[in-house]
Amino acid sequence: MRSAVVGHRYRADMGSTEEKAKLNQSVMKAITLLRATAEEPNANVSSLARAAGLPRATALRMIQTLEQEGFLLRNPGEDRVVLGPELLRLARNTDEQLLLRQVARPIMGELVDAIGETVTLSVVAPDGGLDLVDEVDAPHLLGPRSWVGQRFPLHASASGKVLLSTFDEERLARFLLEPLAPHTPSTITSADDLRAELRRVREQRYAFTVDEDEEGLSGIATGIRGQADELLGVITTSGPTQRLDRRRGQHAVDHLLRAAVRVESVLRRGRRTGMDLKVVQPSGV
Repeated sequence: MRSAVVGHRYRADMGSTEEKAKLNQSVMKAITLLRATAEEPNANVSSLARAAGLPRATALRMIQTLEQEGFLLRNPGEDRVVLGPELLRLARNTDEQLLLRQVARPIMGELVDAIGETVTLSVVAPDGGLDLVDEVDAPHLLGPRSWVGQRFPLHASASGKVLLSTFDEERLARFLLEPLAPHTPSTITSADDLRAELRRVREQRYAFTVDEDEEGLSGIATGIRGQADELLGVITTSGPTQRLDRRRGQHAVDHLLRAAVRVESVLRRGRRTGMDLKVVQPSGV
């Protein structure tokens, strides 16, 4: 029963747009076989043939070709098909953060053109913090200094609030064991107030700061998520509070959310990405 469901989903994905119909069908069928193998714990030639909408003999020939190249593997004496060592080797050699930076860079440039403020990209570091790894500056003379390589207080930065909003209750409670340092009079220093703020971030899918880390500086940020909906990075726009006012903040939020969806769609290419985006307008920018 499961293999039939998998097969229906992959056939629908393959024929969902006119653009996909123009692609090389043999390649598309091979990709479908690989995806169905990853989805189906007990995949075999027959179930994969159904998933790809192929005659069993045709599917077997394709599986044998993929097996010869190391992308699929059939255990001797079994009908079961699993992902092969070459596919796993290629996956291990993929630097996800480098890929994120390469995909995000041109979109960040377009975002700067659209909103006229500096845009930065932060990635989730091995220690669970955020590392700012890329920046595209706005053309203004008055603007934030270069921040590449720096870290910001999580409770007082827009990117940090995005990260904190992904914490479960236990992890957030550990974070709140330490006092929330006041960087300016506008910094959130109450645990209850920060919890309320993070609830808004989860609901709206973006975070903002106004004079919280540095007086006269505002920021808006949203997350970039991976295949399993895990946070991969954060894209942020920052500028002087006098320029990034409520009207321009609303404009920036719309572009920022759509830029994040574009990055995610490239990283998830070949999967359904939920491109219809409902934008929640800012309540405090």
